[in-house]
Parts: sequence; C-alpha cells; structure tokens
Amino acid sequence: MSAPEKLGGFKVLKDVTLISLFSPKETKGFPSRFFSFIADEKINLPYVTCVFGDHAWGLNIAVESRDAGKALGLIEKAFEKKSIHYPDSTILSIFPHKKNPEITGSLFEAFGREGVNANALANSPSAISIVLNENVLNKASRALFGPFSFSAYRTPADWKLAQKGKEQLYKEVVASFQEQRPKVYGLEYQDNQEFLRVKLNTQSIGDFGTSFKEFARLGLNLTFLATSPCEEEGKEKVAFCLPVTANSSYIRIINGIAPQADTQSLAPVSTFAMNGPHFGDRYGIVSELLISLEKGDIDLLGLSCTIASITGVVPSSHMKPAIEAIKGCFDIPSVIERT
Repeated sequence: MSAPEKLGGFKVLKDVTLISLFSPKETKGFPSRFFSFIADEKINLPYVTCVFGDHAWGLNIAVESRDAGKALGLIEKAFEKKSIHYPDSTILSIFPHKKNPEITGSLFEAFGREGVNANALANSPSAISIVLNENVLNKASRALFGPFSFSAYRTPADWKLAQKGKEQLYKEVVASFQEQRPKVYGLEYQDNQEFLRVKLNTQSIGDFGTSFKEFARLGLNLTFLATSPCEEEGKEKVAFCLPVTANSSYIRIINGIAPQADTQSLAPVSTFAMNGPHFGDRYGIVSELLISLEKGDIDLLGLSCTIASITGVVPSSHMKPAIEAIKGCFDIPSVIERT
C-alpha cells in the first residue's frame, strides 16, 4: 500500500445552501443575466460552477443560508426556473491541490469506498472544494485520512477538536462594491488543452476516480475540474481539462476503467485562472466577468469560482480576446502563459 499523500490541511465553511439548476435550451447569455440578478440583490457567492453541455448550462451555486430564501425566490420569479437546493450544506476544501490528478483520483476513490456523496465539486489553483450535506462532514473527514496525511492534524479526532468554536474557518473580508475594478494578483492561462465532459452514475464515482490516477501516471496536470447537475436522476456530470498530447486517448482510458461513463471531448481549448483578494466573498465578481466575455463574443465552456479563485475554459481561438475582456473588468498586473 502506498504512503498517504502529504497535504497541508483542509478547512470548512458551514451554514451554506447549495442551489443547482439548468438554463433553458439554447439560451444565449443566461449565465450573465442570472448572476447579474444575484449581484443586484447583493448576495455573496462562496462557490460557483457553470458548465455548458447538451445545449444548456448546468449551474451549482452556494449561498450563505441566510440568503437562500431570497436567492430561490429570485430564481423562480426572474427565470421561472425550478431548482434543486440542499440546505444545511458545508464546503470542505483541501489544500494544496497542485493540479495533481492523483489527489483528485484518491479523493474520488475514498469517497466511493466510504459512500460519501459529494453534491458538488470543483478545483481552484490552490484547493479542491467539495459541497456536502453537513450531516456527512465527519464521515467525509474520516475518509480523507486514508489516502492523505495532513501536517496540521494527525487523526480525524485532531481535526474535529480543532473545529470547536470555529464554525466558519475561512471567511474572506467583503470588498466594497464601490471598487470599480476588482484587483487580481495575476492571470495565468494554458493553451492546447482537451475539455472532457463525463456523465456517469453517482455510485460509479470511485471507479471513475481511478482514471485520474492513470492521468497522473502519465505526468499530466489537471487544469480545470467542476461537476455540474444532471437532469437524469442518479447521475452526475464531471467536466475537466488535460493537455492535448500526441498520444492523448483520454476517452479510451475512461472507458477502460468506467465503461458505463458517457464521455464527450472538445479540443483544443484554453484554460485561465486568477486569484483576487476578495473573490471568495463579494457579490458581482462573476457577473462582471461574464458580461465582459459576452460583450466580446467569447464562448465560455466552463467556469468555477471558489477559494478566492476563478478558473475558466474557452476555445483556444477565443483565448486572446478573452484576456482583453478580462483586462476590461479586472485590474491585472501580469498575464503569464503556462506550458
């Protein structure tokens, strides 16, 4: 048995409600309109994912529980859309992520073995964030101590003891909405990526995670990962990006490990990522970005916003105009292309 992967730790944000919904088919501009309505109501979003597939958007958003009623009412009134919501949710974030598919694969396998159901999941440049029902938080934390070890806690009991009196272990300072151009530490992007969207049975998530270990064995970095809701009961969607290589055969690898999965692929695409001092807890960040991309006629394929980070996917031919669009709404000191 291999030694546990050494990670820094994990943190928890409680008292949130997860809301999942789909856009109408072929509705252009739905995400920007949706998040503009959320921003107008000054509702903070500690977790967001948007993934486009099957001619519609699948959205997962987390709001503070005190804002859940307002957000749900807004969705039904403004969009006449019914949504699924998960009250008493918790966001569990594991640090650092390091874009290593091995960590993602081990997480999926551990949750699969222990029967832990993640209602939503996404990566950022620094962490993997999982949205869970609060009543399975202790079970999920115990599952982590199988494949991982943490410098801050030796055992699940150590972690549980550290939570007392710290119900919200990470909480960003809310920036003033008067700040016209939100600050960003820097923008990084990677070209020549392959965008994979996988639909699979919820119970198969552990087997599917094994494919990520195969990607790690090939020395690949995971540049994007987000789950999105599925309209088919008992199934979920996972979208992720890996580099295009001369011998890339990701669908074959997935089919060999999880043959029941339905996988679609698109290439080449580009991914971008940026961190900001207030991204984790400020209304309006997502809507400003989406409006700017829409004005530039940029086709967004996927987006995740969590742990003060935004990660997105666009067709490779749209990456340069996307950079200009992002510069138009954020104060960006540097743009770096990663290979």
